[in-house]
Amino acid sequence: MNRHGARPTGASGAHPLGRDAVMDALTDATIDLIVEKGLSMSVREIAARAGVNHGLVHTYFGSKDGLLTAAFATINERAADELDERGFPPPDLAERRGGELAKALARVMLESVGDPYPSHPILTSWRQALVTDRPDLDPADVDEQILIATALGLGWALFADHLTAVLGLEPDRRADVASRVADLVAEFGGIPERAHSSLRAVGEA
Repeated sequence: MNRHGARPTGASGAHPLGRDAVMDALTDATIDLIVEKGLSMSVREIAARAGVNHGLVHTYFGSKDGLLTAAFATINERAADELDERGFPPPDLAERRGGELAKALARVMLESVGDPYPSHPILTSWRQALVTDRPDLDPADVDEQILIATALGLGWALFADHLTAVLGLEPDRRADVASRVADLVAEFGGIPERAHSSLRAVGEA
């Protein structure tokens, strides 16, 4: 599959062949390692995870920094692919794909200075969609709503597993809380009920 879908890394024992497959495998292996351990991985470690020769990192990305840039761009693109036709994100976006969007951002913010993402399509699209959907809102109110909703969604994606384990919450109760968090993200972020209802229906199918 393409680099927005399943991860064609070398973890299964198969070695990716061809330029696109190798680039996808390296990018996805880098994302996995960023989420797991931050930015301290080596080029050899990335290549081993991807199932390719480490020299291909330099062939296709120029350097580890080039590969990191591609990895964060891919995370961004995967998230942007989930925007609806009006530009609203799903309320549980930050928790999807194992929370890679939130976890990668948290890792890099703790280890480096600056913004790792080349752009912010989710926030930009979400803001425009909310302005269009709610022309009665002041632009500052729009930004405030999105800020609160984003912080809530990212926080849940980062800490839900740890806190539910500490509190001994049963899986079904955790699912209930996740649904409540998504409801709050939708409420604070102005995500229309029709979009949120559609999301719940898919999750329950």
